[in-house]
Amino acid sequence: MQKITFKGLTQRVIDKNVGIFKTRPQRVEFHCRSWFVRQLRGLCDITALHGYSQIVRDGYSMLERSVWSCAVVASTISAITLLMISWSWSVETPTVTVTESTNYPTWNLPYPAVTVCNLNKISATAALNRAKTMQRPGNMTAAELSNMFRLFLHVTGLGQADPAQYRLLHDIMLMNNLEIPQLMGEFTPPCGTMLERCMWKGTQWRCDNLFQVVNSTEGLCCSFNYYGLLKDNYPKKITVSVPKDPRRVMASGYQTGLSILLQPFSEDYHSTDVGSYGFKLMIHSSYDYPDNDAEIKIVLAGTESFVTLTPTSTYATDDALSFDPSVRNCYERNERVLSVLQRYSYVNCMVECRAASIYAKCGCVPYHLPNNGSLRNCEMKDMECVVRLRHLYQTAVPTLNGSVERISYRSIAPPCGCLPGCDKVQYPSQMVTGVMNRSFSFNALSFFKDIQLKNHSLVHIFLADLTATHFRMDIYQDSLGVLGLEVLYYFSIRLLFDVLTKKNSNRNASIQNRD
Repeated sequence: MQKITFKGLTQRVIDKNVGIFKTRPQRVEFHCRSWFVRQLRGLCDITALHGYSQIVRDGYSMLERSVWSCAVVASTISAITLLMISWSWSVETPTVTVTESTNYPTWNLPYPAVTVCNLNKISATAALNRAKTMQRPGNMTAAELSNMFRLFLHVTGLGQADPAQYRLLHDIMLMNNLEIPQLMGEFTPPCGTMLERCMWKGTQWRCDNLFQVVNSTEGLCCSFNYYGLLKDNYPKKITVSVPKDPRRVMASGYQTGLSILLQPFSEDYHSTDVGSYGFKLMIHSSYDYPDNDAEIKIVLAGTESFVTLTPTSTYATDDALSFDPSVRNCYERNERVLSVLQRYSYVNCMVECRAASIYAKCGCVPYHLPNNGSLRNCEMKDMECVVRLRHLYQTAVPTLNGSVERISYRSIAPPCGCLPGCDKVQYPSQMVTGVMNRSFSFNALSFFKDIQLKNHSLVHIFLADLTATHFRMDIYQDSLGVLGLEVLYYFSIRLLFDVLTKKNSNRNASIQNRD
């Protein structure tokens, strides 16, 4: 067989025996450099990005092309650098919180819980009356024992540890078969006398129909619209009239919110943590434990205060919730069950964490921290340990002490596994206060009927506007952009099509030559 090569797309082979021409397709040759230049020119021609078409435009001098080339290279390097930074951010923080609306209707949000705590932690009359009925050492008077009850407040950070006094008071309470929570329940000024009048959305209510006694980091307080407990503390006869969900308001202005007339009983003061007469107001989410994390306002005796609320709301999309909690760095309300409080939130988880931390060290829980009844309440004999380690339940992050610049939950495990809540409502507030004088006031006459004002405090808590700020937590989205898609097309998919097209052309030419 003799091989004869012709110029063209095919090669013909002549068989001497049969004299038949045999044809086979010529091997496709691929020239990388020419192909790359051709693809690059095509990319510059069609891309919508500014500057690329100037490099290959006809009629430009070499200097002009060089200037445009330098500008394009510089911008491309900058874009790639920004993309790398953006990618690192998306890996480190796969979710992002953005402002979805600044005109979100406030009637879609629950009204906050309002917890009122008397600055006077112990009623002088109640403490003295109890001391008179208790068995005491022979040389101790009732007044001296009444003064010793101030040692109960050491758990809140007041006073210095005194082991001898702790042991003495413990022996006296053991002699009388009494515990700290029982006595603090007796000594705290009752809500029925502290709350003189209450008005909700322009209608006067009995205060005991709106407020319940709750525990807080301030001790026993009176709380409105609080749903954090598994079982409420309202009187049984009104339980059926209490709404199943937190209350809401449909308007703004102090006439449409909550108004409370408070009686401080300044003559009954025994022990306070603030050098003043009045009340501590804690404004927080309806399911959050009344904690120092709340919006706290001091309402002084003899004043009228206006507290305006500007709520903000945050929710997580389904795409964000599809991530693992450790990745999105938050828990949905039903993803983790707490031992005492009804619904998960970061505040609730952390306050239970503080209680667990001090219990692990001292074997008891202070009376002002949540307890489901299964853990032992602290007694006076435990007070020395509790006071020494009170940083475990008074600091923001339990079990971490000292000064830290930044705490990353990606590098260390969060305390007690607590993560922020994915859905939350916050209530930033502002307060304006003036001296109360009803001599010339003509408003709310029935609200003050038959009340002799003396050091009373009047406070109004209401929404400042009909709209709120609504935040959305979503996945961090990023793309390579138009340039990335065009480059991907021209230097991968386009190459495949070019090779296939050339092969098909060769095959068709071969068939035509055979015919």
